[in-house]
Amino acid sequence: MGDVKKSVIKEEQGFTLVEIIVVLVVLAILAAFTIPTMLGFVADAKGKAYIAEAREVYVAAQATVTEYSGTTNMTDGNNNQGVGGRDAWSNGLGVSVSSGEVQYRHLHYKDTNQYPENNTAQIECSHQMYRYLSADLPFVSTSDTSISLINLLLHPNDKPTGHRAAWIVTVGPGPDKINGNGNSNALTRTGKVTKVVYLRDGYQVTIEGDNVTIEKYQIPTGNENNEFGHY
Repeated sequence: MGDVKKSVIKEEQGFTLVEIIVVLVVLAILAAFTIPTMLGFVADAKGKAYIAEAREVYVAAQATVTEYSGTTNMTDGNNNQGVGGRDAWSNGLGVSVSSGEVQYRHLHYKDTNQYPENNTAQIECSHQMYRYLSADLPFVSTSDTSISLINLLLHPNDKPTGHRAAWIVTVGPGPDKINGNGNSNALTRTGKVTKVVYLRDGYQVTIEGDNVTIEKYQIPTGNENNEFGHY
């Protein structure tokens, strides 16, 4: 007789209920430690990104202010005369490089050939600031913009909605004011950016001298276009 081949049947055993419960408990403990840490990393990364954007605004503002303070009669703050006598808040360097005027003038004062009265140093100053930042603050969509139209000098407690950014720039040693009244920078010609406050996506970054601070705020909800009438 030939050899009889015996097949060996291996018994496959699964995890017991106790083992599964133990694994789930271990995973839950790990998640309890790692998820908050990961969320902290995400928040920290966003905060650092907006600090970097605020620094870009600071650098762009200083470059623009240096150029226009050296080649025009523009002062640090506001001299209460305005562009063509129309806007009492338009003449200052600080106002011209802040997001409210930058966005407003980009939208409403583009064609200086058709409207030569718009070809002023103040409006060109805002256009220059926009050119410096437009590549770093890209459009949110084809029909939208990432720079808010809210004017933080008029409405300092307002916050940008959506993914939009807003900022105010102080040029000179004192605080800037929208109408020039009581503004210590109104006739000052230092051409020195002393403070930038930058807001985006629930983060407010303040750069003042060598100090950088960041804090979080509540993003407004509702119609995101409401801010575009709040000038």
